Amino acid sequence: MTAREKGPSSIVVHEAWLPSEHPYHRPRHGGRQLMALISALVFFMVPALALMLGVRPAMFENRALAQAPNPADGWGFFTELPAWANDHLPFRDGAVRAVDGVSHNVFGEPFPLGARLDGGRLTGRVATPVPQDVPAVPSVPSVPFTPSSGVPGVFPLVVTGKNGWLYFGFDVEAKCAPIRPLDQTIDAVNRLRAAVVASGRQFVFVVAPDKTTAVPQYLPPDYAGRDCARAGTGVFWSQITHRAGAVDLRGNLGALAAHGDPIYHRLDTHWTDLGALLMTRVLAERIHPGSTMTWKIEPTQTAQSGADLPRLIGRTGVNVYRQYSLAPSGDRDRTGPHVDDIRQPVLIGAGQVPGVLGESVTMLADSFSESAARYVTAGFSDVALVSYETAGSDPADIGALMARRQVVVLEVVERNLASGAVPVLQPDALDVITAQLAARPRR
Repeated sequence: MTAREKGPSSIVVHEAWLPSEHPYHRPRHGGRQLMALISALVFFMVPALALMLGVRPAMFENRALAQAPNPADGWGFFTELPAWANDHLPFRDGAVRAVDGVSHNVFGEPFPLGARLDGGRLTGRVATPVPQDVPAVPSVPSVPFTPSSGVPGVFPLVVTGKNGWLYFGFDVEAKCAPIRPLDQTIDAVNRLRAAVVASGRQFVFVVAPDKTTAVPQYLPPDYAGRDCARAGTGVFWSQITHRAGAVDLRGNLGALAAHGDPIYHRLDTHWTDLGALLMTRVLAERIHPGSTMTWKIEPTQTAQSGADLPRLIGRTGVNVYRQYSLAPSGDRDRTGPHVDDIRQPVLIGAGQVPGVLGESVTMLADSFSESAARYVTAGFSDVALVSYETAGSDPADIGALMARRQVVVLEVVERNLASGAVPVLQPDALDVITAQLAARPRR
């Protein structure tokens, strides 16, 4: 601000330079103005200097960094700019870990990194009859379907349990806030089963239990969604086993755990190799009873892998677990390598050797079967292992793959079925796959 002094000549004078008794006098706030200027320079210049010196933003939350917004997007440029700026701030990973450490050590609770509540949507109902080989469902209580957008509260990405155990928050959210009613998912499973059986092939449906279901003893006494998840879990297993004919592994896993053997990783959402080996043996027996009578299984070396749950909250962790040998005829270990990408079909199997399952198998699966692949390689002669997500996006090729084999196995983790997030069971994908199977019957 300036003031104009009237006199022989008009002189423009800054208000701070006027005499203190002058009515327009206003003192400078030099100290605070200087501090604000320095703070602004530090805020904008330090990240820029860090980038110039080679410091790059870290991808530490198990997701890709936000892409730079495009000015051509109009107002979308401004709405997407904060996410990009936030992700690309140097040293952000260290700051988040520091805040998380303070939250744990001072307040005794995890920092709510990545908490979310996803909006749900309904898909069309698939009306199909239940095949005759699936037993009727007993009388069980039903849970009304409510899309996730109507559920109050926020579900964390990770639930911190006792003794350092971590659980995937989606185990809970899938029961409390499904995107598709369980009835529709069961109808879709039975539609796929009917198409496979009608084409002259065998169908086996197996569900990998959530860690919250198989190892609940380390869950905290209270967490978001506890009550609805408990209720939903009971209804889920009653319906999925009796109406959809799912192979239930909970009892066998519980028997192993009773002997003190770890069946799930402490810092990971997946089961250990012991759980994977159990599923391999159960599948072989379901396809061909008595086929595992000659199998010889022995513990071998200790292995390590990166744990997935710590990465969701900006940390790191390691799984340490026991691996096993599998000699199908009792004389030679035939286990194969670990498989970590099944987006495209992976062909595994020991070939036609004594002790292995002779039937050819197409296995639609998820990451729980990736750890089982080394044991499936040993115990099965010919398996095409592929993600059921690929079956959802490319159903024609996957339908043709299924038509080239004798058995179709569908393995799905509990939470994906409970939420309805199984691409191969969506109506459009099923239309293509069932047509492929009908066009190539096996007699």
